[in-house]
Amino acid sequence: MPLSQQPAPGNQADSKRHSSSDTVRPNGAPGKPLRILLVEDSPLLRSRLESMLSQYVAFKVTGLASAEAEAVEKLDTVAYDAIVVDVELRPGSGIGVIRAARARNRDKGDGNHVWIIVLTNYDLPTVRERCMAAGADHFLDKMREIDQLMPILLQIAGRKP
Repeated sequence: MPLSQQPAPGNQADSKRHSSSDTVRPNGAPGKPLRILLVEDSPLLRSRLESMLSQYVAFKVTGLASAEAEAVEKLDTVAYDAIVVDVELRPGSGIGVIRAARARNRDKGDGNHVWIIVLTNYDLPTVRERCMAAGADHFLDKMREIDQLMPILLQIAGRKP
């Protein structure tokens, strides 16, 4: 769906937000790019997403991972404000990455919220429920909702889409 036809705030896109807040808090320092850890096992899609994100000064991809263990390691070695993660990883699962990120975020206790956006081909209610229960903030279907990714990230970065 083109950006001009996306749901208005309060409609479909916002109903998927895990947080009970009506607004998204900006993350990171003012004027600094939103640091993104990108976790995707498809080399082609990972490359396309990285290229797409790099076109925006509002974003900086600080880490790439293709498997759960690699992504969990990156949680401790790269700086990030948001994570874009696939559910099905070879090997592993994005749900494990979500849980590990939430555990580390709680351990830091600094009050900064790490935003987690799931981008998957498995848009099933049970998968959505598991991701949200693990701590995802957004759940997007790669085929139908990928064009919602940039507006969500821009909103998180504190820049209006």
